[in-house]
Order: sequence, then structure tokens, then C-alpha cells
Amino acid sequence: MADSKKNKIIWTKYTAGSEWLHLGDIDNINRKLVTDAINVQFSEETLYIVTTRIGSRPATKYTVEEDILSLLCVHNFTIWDTAFKQVIEFNKIGTMRCGQSLV
Repeated sequence: MADSKKNKIIWTKYTAGSEWLHLGDIDNINRKLVTDAINVQFSEETLYIVTTRIGSRPATKYTVEEDILSLLCVHNFTIWDTAFKQVIEFNKIGTMRCGQSLV
């Protein structure tokens, strides 16, 4: 489900040329940037962490930061709301972007 929606996402532009935000490297992740993005992007408490095409697990908005710490700067993954409308995509190179599904 999540992969099929990714090509229908409107990504928020943070600079004139990019929707990606740099989080830092694995030893110096900007946790406040991650927490702030989660709080702005998601209004509901239940979220889904999607790590592979068939791998996902539920999390809460209030525990998701701790749930994803081991994934940041190591894996590509996304966090979705339960309707699969709001998303934050994390890239293992230490970047993230926020978006909303068109459908």
C-alpha cells in the first residue's frame, strides 16, 4: 500500500530546489528536527513505520521517535498515518522529507 502511494505524494519544499532536510550523520542526528516534523505532520496518535514493501509496524505519535532511532541514517523507511495520506520519508543518507497523498 505505502509503495503504491509514494508516486502520488506532494512533497513540501523546504528550499527553492529541494524537499529534503538534512538530519545529520548517525552520530549527530538532529532529534529536534525529527520530533518537530512528526508533531507538525501528524495529528492522530497511531502511525505506521514502513520499512519494506511488506514490512510495517504500528507506533504511537509519542513513541515513534524512540521506535525509529535505530533506523535513522541506516535504512530507508517511511512513517504514515492510518489513512496513508500523510507521510515522512527517511533516507539512510541522513535526510527526510514530508508530504501528503493526492488520493
